[in-house]
Amino acid sequence: MSEASGEIHTELLIMHNSDDIVKAMDITRSLAELTGFSEHDCVLLQLVTEEACMNAFEHGCPMGNCEFRISWTVDADAMEITVCQSGEFELQPNREAPLKGGSRGRGLILIQSIMDETRLIPTGIYVSLVMRKGRGHAH
Repeated sequence: MSEASGEIHTELLIMHNSDDIVKAMDITRSLAELTGFSEHDCVLLQLVTEEACMNAFEHGCPMGNCEFRISWTVDADAMEITVCQSGEFELQPNREAPLKGGSRGRGLILIQSIMDETRLIPTGIYVSLVMRKGRGHAH
């Protein structure tokens, strides 16, 4: 973890192992606590981290052979979490989209409901899910 000009940034390479998701969630919590997010927001940011990592495993690793990158940037106002994976990814067009039935398919709606901003950035064979939450912003 490095701290420069008021910005904290760390990056972790995630492999196909559930322990890596727990590590990513722990990093999210540590950064959120260190930079003044409320306990409530710390829990929500951990939940978003877990869901985004699970989506990357499920959608970016069809053969079970996986690695992807998660990075965090925290500035004076917000935390930004980026998950970069190979493969395609679709973001629901809006937060008011109807929930799907069954036990699957609600993760991105959950992420969009918690975060202030979510966007997808395709780059060649990779796609990044960028999620940003301001400190103290209620959703």
